[in-house]
Amino acid sequence: MTVVLVLVFLVLIGAGVAVLVRGRSTAAVTAGDAPGRAIGTAEPAAARRSSVRGLRIGDVVAHDGHDAIVERSYRFREGGSRWEEHLLVDGDYTRWLSVEDDEGLECVLWERRPDPTLEPGERTLEVDGVAYRFDERGTADYTLEEQDGPGGSGRAEYADYVAGEQRLSFERYDGSGAWEINVGAVVSEHAFDVYPGSGS
Repeated sequence: MTVVLVLVFLVLIGAGVAVLVRGRSTAAVTAGDAPGRAIGTAEPAAARRSSVRGLRIGDVVAHDGHDAIVERSYRFREGGSRWEEHLLVDGDYTRWLSVEDDEGLECVLWERRPDPTLEPGERTLEVDGVAYRFDERGTADYTLEEQDGPGGSGRAEYADYVAGEQRLSFERYDGSGAWEINVGAVVSEHAFDVYPGSGS
């Protein structure tokens, strides 16, 4: 009788160990199957941030159906003012995004508007049927970061015009005679999702 009891006891211990080992194995498999970044997929949702403050080269900015990469960044400084302009590229889609924190964050999406006859100076300028009024003009120091380039620094002259939420901007770098002209519109900072690049 004693031998039988010992055998039963050993069988029960063996069954308990088997259940414990199987439970740990199942937990490990479940954890391995949890949502996360698979090879070749986007970063998990936790890596996403909604703020466009402090964008870096290589970051991905998702907006309006585009996943655009930050390929170039200008950081401007004029007195106590700071602002940034980032080149966003997604195939043929190319836009500049300016970010300025001046009594609240203002984001503007810009598109190049070449026009060799258009120059700043007038109090009002009409472009594509929109009448823009003069807002400000100045000169700022800048630093440039590029995805495929040496970057650099210098000085830029600018002139800005506004029409409600629409914008018209002139920029000229390092004394160049040609103005770069852009038209843009104010966009909520919450309209963007940002996925940090590998260098961020």
